[in-house]
This record gives sequence, structure tokens and C-alpha cells, in this order.
Amino acid sequence: MHHSSRDLTAVKIKTSSGRGPGEIILGSAYLPYDDVESPPPGKLERLVTGCRAEGTHLIVGCDANGHHTSWGSTNINNRGESLFNYVMANGLDIMNRSNRPNFVTSNRQEVIDITIATLYAGNFIKD
Repeated sequence: MHHSSRDLTAVKIKTSSGRGPGEIILGSAYLPYDDVESPPPGKLERLVTGCRAEGTHLIVGCDANGHHTSWGSTNINNRGESLFNYVMANGLDIMNRSNRPNFVTSNRQEVIDITIATLYAGNFIKD
């Protein structure tokens, strides 16, 4: 499964601990704020679909550039709503656990970066 591009990188990790999945996909995704399409981009959708088809667990850190109160933003915008609906419809979990801003400028602070994971893989994320 090949899912890397300029805005998405994914690697398959084989584990040997015997506790947890034998393989897991770790990804990093950039969702451009000026993209005309609503999130998620097609490459990320194909990664999620491919992992589901193969039964592989997935964790993706996203520079989502979307606002949603479910991951700690102060409001909801169209990008955030679209991404939230996709995550919920595809059995993924939003792993953000605080509303500490991860985008900070001199005049604005917001939570726009999220980590999403398959439900089982989310159990292996700590802090």
C-alpha cells in the first residue's frame, strides 16, 4: 500500500512486543487551509480505506486547518465539520484530550491540529 505524497506520509511499523497489533500504520497529513475541496483529501481517504480493507490499525497526526469544538477549537467551521463527519462515519477516534492551542500567532490561538486513530490503535497513544 503506497500512500505518501507531498501532504501525506505513511509508514508501516511491525511490532514485536506481543502486546497489541502486529502492524500499525503511522501517518502525518497536511490538509491545506486553502484547498477548495472539503477535508479529508482523497489520499487520506484512500489510506483509511486501505487500512480498513487490510485490517491494519492506523494513527495519523493531522495539520487539519479545521476548527471543531470536539477537538478543542473555540468554534466550528466548514472544514472542521466536514473532517469531523468523516472521522465519525469511518469509525475513527479523535485522540486530542485538551483544548491547549496548537496554532498560536500574535493575535490568535486555536486548536487546528488533531490526531486520529482507529479505535484499537488509540489505546497505544500516551500523552
